[in-house]
Amino acid sequence: MLKIWKNQSLAFQIMLTVSALILIPVLVMIYDIFFASAKDEMLLKTKEERLGTMVQTTVKGLNDVLSENQTGFSTLATNEQVKILGDAFKTVAKPLADANPGVRLGLYYPKTHDIFVYGFLHQYRPLSPDEIKQRQKRIFNEASSGLTAVSATKEPLSRITGSLGDQTFEYLAPVIHNDELIAIAWADEQVHPVVSQSRRFSLIVRYLTLFGLIFGTATALYVIHNLASEVSLIKKGLIRMEEDFSVRLPQMPGEMGEVVQAINNMADSLKEKKRLEEELRRSERLAALGRLVTGVAHELRNPLGIVKATVQVMEGEYKKTVPGIEEYTKVICEQINRGNKVIQELLDFGRPSKPIVRPTDLNGLLDSVLTFTHPMLRQNKIDLNKELAPDLPLAAIDADRIKQVFVNLILNAIQAMPGGGKLTIKTLAENDKVKVCFSDTGGGINPDDLPRIFDPFYTTKDEGAGLGLSISYQIIHMHNGKIWVAETSPSGTTICISLPQSAQWKGSVLLDSENTGH
Repeated sequence: MLKIWKNQSLAFQIMLTVSALILIPVLVMIYDIFFASAKDEMLLKTKEERLGTMVQTTVKGLNDVLSENQTGFSTLATNEQVKILGDAFKTVAKPLADANPGVRLGLYYPKTHDIFVYGFLHQYRPLSPDEIKQRQKRIFNEASSGLTAVSATKEPLSRITGSLGDQTFEYLAPVIHNDELIAIAWADEQVHPVVSQSRRFSLIVRYLTLFGLIFGTATALYVIHNLASEVSLIKKGLIRMEEDFSVRLPQMPGEMGEVVQAINNMADSLKEKKRLEEELRRSERLAALGRLVTGVAHELRNPLGIVKATVQVMEGEYKKTVPGIEEYTKVICEQINRGNKVIQELLDFGRPSKPIVRPTDLNGLLDSVLTFTHPMLRQNKIDLNKELAPDLPLAAIDADRIKQVFVNLILNAIQAMPGGGKLTIKTLAENDKVKVCFSDTGGGINPDDLPRIFDPFYTTKDEGAGLGLSISYQIIHMHNGKIWVAETSPSGTTICISLPQSAQWKGSVLLDSENTGH
């Protein structure tokens, strides 16, 4: 059974659970209405029939007496009418009251508001005349509403009166003679406390059941609404996560929160796995490309050397005989030098040397780089803003290689701001890393270009081989560091570098350099 239940969908389980919660109070209400209430009604019906028989017997006896009167009842004086009714009621009602302990029989004469009572609801001691009058007055007050109703309708009436815990059942009937209301006879009997309590309990149960039904339904709807909303959020988040691994689901309470946390953790793991796979592919591509580039660069360097030497010889031999040859040889040498520069970049990329790592002050290294790059910044109308952190921890780096990275990033920033702008260089310590950020106010990087900016030979400029950022990436990677685009927009770009602090450097490169005396 449990296996079948677990195999059902979540929606089916919720619907079945809610149906069960609603069905229980409904069944209780049905039982109370059709069975418990019916039982109480049957008890009261039995009581009504018994008291009704006694009252009807009394009314019949009174009518018989009134019919036997030779002079006519309506022609008699009021006091005589009261006396005849009182004697007749005593004759008929007293034997009934004596034979039915706990039943009280009464007769009300509307003209004079006189009442006659026989029998007690409770067992009383003999009463004095004053106590009898007080009792009759109290009984009249208790029955007055019923007497008024019967006087108005001239129809029998049965009802329950009294306060909770002290209730009586009344049956009232009019005494009609010659189509005229002469008197009202009634009988009442105390309702057993058990019946009263049962009726009270049934009433409480009905209200509680109704409240439970409403509360249970509202709670179930609230829970279902929350659950559906959370499931919808998770579903939408997963759809967005398929397109972008950086998206994370919002935190939620309860078990759904644990599910969301597990999904977010899984997304973090997948993102890290994807990053490592990309790193591996990039490293494999760089290694293969490096071998190819190194071979090509060697093959190109030798012919260029021969051409340059030949040009220099031609310039020396034909300088006097061929006027203006210096102008042509100068252009050739400039292009040869440019080619040699590209070849050197290819060699640096394809066969990077191991970094010679020493504790280095990055603030000082940046100052030295800015010493010879500052004229270029000023020439291109670029304002420099330095935010160098004081007491910056030393970084474990090869100063010459990192200097090359700084120069590449500064040159890229200059090219990104052809009309001038502002370059901000910021250093700070973060955990066990030393961080350097270069922020320009250029036009930003196209989002489509972001995944490829560190790829070799990829460039969006008209000049250059597209190796600057690729070589920088390789150098930083060799230092166990990290380089990334922290922010880019039409108002500028920020590229950050993080390098290990000197005290944290445990790599074999440092040990090798120390052992070799570097």
